[in-house]
Amino acid sequence: MVPYGLSKEQFASMYQRKLDGLSDRAIHALRDLLVQPIGRGVDEAHIEIFPDEYGGTPSIWAYWRGKNNKVDHADPSLFPGRSLRLDLGLEGLPNIDEQYFVEPDEFPGLQLTTSLLSRWLSESWWKAGGWAYPVPTTLAVHDVDALEWVQLSKGGA
Repeated sequence: MVPYGLSKEQFASMYQRKLDGLSDRAIHALRDLLVQPIGRGVDEAHIEIFPDEYGGTPSIWAYWRGKNNKVDHADPSLFPGRSLRLDLGLEGLPNIDEQYFVEPDEFPGLQLTTSLLSRWLSESWWKAGGWAYPVPTTLAVHDVDALEWVQLSKGGA
C-alpha cells in the first residue's frame, strides 16, 4: 500500500518506477499478442485503460472492430467484435491510498496515474513492435477526458 503523504513529484516517480519494473513482462505479452493472426474483417483495434479510482489495480483491454462485429466467447481468434483483457502484470502494482484520488484539486492522483500508464503502455507497445501492426490501433483512457487518444499504429504494414 502506498500511504498518503507523497508530493506529486514523489508520487509520479514512485509510480513510474513500479511501471518500469513491469515493462519486460508487458513487452513480452504484447509481442505475443502482436503475432496473433488478425481475422478477416477487422478494420481497427483499440486499447483502453480502465483506471481504478480508488487506488486499486487498473486493467487494460483490447478491442478489434469491423463492419460486421460478432460476439463469440468460445472463439479465441482476433475477430471483429473481439475484446480481450491484456495480462501485462499490472497486478504487481501496489494499491494506493484512495486519498490520492478523492480531491483532484488537492492531489491529481487519477491524472498522474493515467498519464503515466498511457505513456508506459504506448512505449511498451512500440518496443514490442506495435507500430507495424497491420490495422490502425489507438489507445485511450476510459472516462478520462483530459487525456488525448494515442495513435499506436497506422495500419497497412
